[in-house]
Amino acid sequence: MKVLVVGATGLTGGHAVRLLLARGDEVTAFVRDPGAWSQSHERLGVAKGEARDADSLVAAVKGQDAVLSAFGPRSLKKDDLQEVYMRNLLAAMTANGVERLVNLSAVGAGDSAHQLGFLARLLRDTLLRQVFADKNRGEALLVASPLAWVNCRPGRLLNTPARGGVRASVDPTGIRQELTRADLAAFMVEQTRADTWVRKSPVVGY
Repeated sequence: MKVLVVGATGLTGGHAVRLLLARGDEVTAFVRDPGAWSQSHERLGVAKGEARDADSLVAAVKGQDAVLSAFGPRSLKKDDLQEVYMRNLLAAMTANGVERLVNLSAVGAGDSAHQLGFLARLLRDTLLRQVFADKNRGEALLVASPLAWVNCRPGRLLNTPARGGVRASVDPTGIRQELTRADLAAFMVEQTRADTWVRKSPVVGY
């Protein structure tokens, strides 16, 4: 399988790249600066581009079987980066006939706002208000798309070793809303082939 990883230089994206290679896939890392990319493997390629550069996304998506997007916000300030990125990515996938997209979102985005606890909701509506506003606009574009997307919504992300036991549901009752990035990446990698969550937005945790 040929998979494009957007956000490959991030913590979750880096895990995803390694897991995809371990699975035997051909991986292309979409990065702004190829010179700063240190991983090497016979089945790992690099595509230079940026989220706002529609043409670079079209070129990177060409020939892929799936896209795994671990792209996240870079600032807490008001921005439209995630919205523009999603519009460009969906257009690139449509133009190239690539159907499967596994996207990293977050609990509290879109129609999951009510699934947050009080403190998490307070944080979203204050410090993270602009981040979620942009994320919501991008997610609305994704949900309206006819592609075979899976929209993963983890809670708090932990930079600790994988522990397994990942649970996913569109109803997060009983799911602890935290997850190691390694386990999140493993779940996302699995969704590049599985059909369980196609066109759904599962909350992912323990």
